Amino acid sequence: MKLKNIHLNGKNGSSNGLPNKDKITFPVTYELKVVLELSRPKNELKNELESLFQRYKIPYSYLSEKLSSKGKYTSLSYKITLIDELQMKTLYAGLEEIKEVKFAV
Repeated sequence: MKLKNIHLNGKNGSSNGLPNKDKITFPVTYELKVVLELSRPKNELKNELESLFQRYKIPYSYLSEKLSSKGKYTSLSYKITLIDELQMKTLYAGLEEIKEVKFAV
């Protein structure tokens, strides 16, 4: 599965708190928003995301959750800090493995 709209470098859009340029200066702290299909309980999905952050030693803090108007999707927002490009790539590879993740920005 290929995630849509993943853009950390501003080429495919913009991410809150990230510089809009080709090169990211690490460490970088920004707001990560992950949209998930609610095929499982949202607490289970939230726990899976937070376990991913912990597994890859990514400092994070939960910011918010927003349910879609029809209740089929939820978006979870976190403030995260990535220390290098390898950690960033590892995080997004981990997100791709969660089948309910539709996109992350």
